[in-house]
Amino acid sequence: MGEPINLPGAVHGTLQRRYLGGVTGLLLLCLGWFATSSALAQTENKQAQIAALNAEMNAAIQQVRKIVNQPVARLFRDSGMHVSTYSPGWFHAGANKPDFNHVDIRTTQEKTYDAHPYVTSDLNPGVVFRGQDLEFNGNTKYFYTDRSLPKKKLTEPEMLEINRLYRVIGHCEEQIALLQKPESRAEAPSASGLPSAPGSSSTVDAPATSDSFSTFSAVFKFVGDKGIFIVVLLLGGLYAFRK
Repeated sequence: MGEPINLPGAVHGTLQRRYLGGVTGLLLLCLGWFATSSALAQTENKQAQIAALNAEMNAAIQQVRKIVNQPVARLFRDSGMHVSTYSPGWFHAGANKPDFNHVDIRTTQEKTYDAHPYVTSDLNPGVVFRGQDLEFNGNTKYFYTDRSLPKKKLTEPEMLEINRLYRVIGHCEEQIALLQKPESRAEAPSASGLPSAPGSSSTVDAPATSDSFSTFSAVFKFVGDKGIFIVVLLLGGLYAFRK
């Protein structure tokens, strides 16, 4: 005769496996939810930071343009005026982007128009400007909006304000670049805490553990502190069920 079947033990084992599978699935579901919500929160926070930096930078840029492109007093040309004419136009094409973090625009202010009582260009027939009212600056040309007109000579306080605004622009550019930079994933460290050598394995021989312990250890490791409470409850339930 065959040995009698321990029905309660078999049923208990089946229920235990089902419970283990259900708990594992629930833990994985929690892991996915925590990972997804954390990633979404980080993305939203990063987008909010970038939007705030862009707003701050654009406000500084608009202020720089306002100072640089102030209107200059113009006069109707008279036959008795000694006028110097610039051609073609006032400025060459193109402009270098300033070094926002370091440049001092006071050092690049050019007062070449001072030598002429009145100046004009082939773009401004019948109109002249006082040379002493004008300047050229290679570190503000980037923000010239209307190149058919000369630019007002900036005062010391105005140039200092542009220097300050340039620092704001430079800082915002750097922070936006850092936030938009893709995150690099470091190589997983070996058991010694150092990167594994090429071709080597970071696996360390260890005593065999039960499948349930290995599964929950891996899940617990990746869920993190946000899911500790849930994991502890589920593990406690599994332990009580197995006893």
